[in-house]
Amino acid sequence: MRKYKNICLLILCITIFLGCLYLDLFQGYVKISLNDLRDFIVHNDTSNTQILGLIRFPKILKAIIAGVSLATAGLFMQVLSKNPLVEPYITGVSSGAGLALVGAILLNISPSFYSISAFLGAIAIASIVIGFAGYKKFSITKLILIGLSINIFAGSIISAMILLNPSKAYSLLVILSGNLNNSLAGINTLVFIFTITMLLSVFMVPKLNFLKLDFSIVNALTKNPHKYFIFLVILSSILAAASVCAAGIIGFVGIIIPHLSRIIIGYDLRWVFVISSLLGASIILISDFLARTILFPTELPIGLVIAMIGAPIFLILLILSRKKIYA
Repeated sequence: MRKYKNICLLILCITIFLGCLYLDLFQGYVKISLNDLRDFIVHNDTSNTQILGLIRFPKILKAIIAGVSLATAGLFMQVLSKNPLVEPYITGVSSGAGLALVGAILLNISPSFYSISAFLGAIAIASIVIGFAGYKKFSITKLILIGLSINIFAGSIISAMILLNPSKAYSLLVILSGNLNNSLAGINTLVFIFTITMLLSVFMVPKLNFLKLDFSIVNALTKNPHKYFIFLVILSSILAAASVCAAGIIGFVGIIIPHLSRIIIGYDLRWVFVISSLLGASIILISDFLARTILFPTELPIGLVIAMIGAPIFLILLILSRKKIYA
């Protein structure tokens, strides 16, 4: 009975994802028809097929990558820390990527290297945080505290750099607040990193229900549990870095989506993993659609739209969900 219910909920989430995909792909100021999609497939060059190839499809692909990455990274970090308020950027990934990106822009480095700068900055900061947390005696408490400290420190440097360069302040703020138009990574590189990391994540999914247990139980039943903890942090950091490269710094998704998925599907994290991926992609897709249609011709930063959607949802979840997140 439970399995049948989960399958029905899975079908519902797939339907929601397909609905959001349809809106983001076909709807907007320029409406795309099925004939336009057919023309694109058979390489019949028209103005609408150019919109599909140059704008809609790349944005949709980046939206899916960002949404799935944030939802998965958020789930991993919440399971690892036993803290439902932890988000994937807790390892300092967002600040590292943002600092490296701002530096690259202000130094007039070629835009083709923005992706490398952002990704390397994110991974460098995450590596430092993991190193301080300890490889042999890994401490999630140290990880969170050090990650928060670095986030605050790097965030203050980013703010100072923007204030000292007012001529580039607007473009920097637009990129940092979330934008699918300004790709921070070559799409092929981004897809490759995302695919490899998600495949590795799938292999970790069967262990999530075990790792969510109390640390003392995990330590008693496993010889070296720290290797799993560190591996989850590394996967989360890479996924969060990929999301920053795809769409800039986007909040709420990594916190809200795992919560919402557990409320919908229950506490079996194998199901939560799948539902989180679908809902994470869905919320980025619908936010992108709203960002470019609400105040057309002005396109809002997608991070702003997600915050406007996410904050009320987060408050509602806190009010309605009185059960513990981890059973």
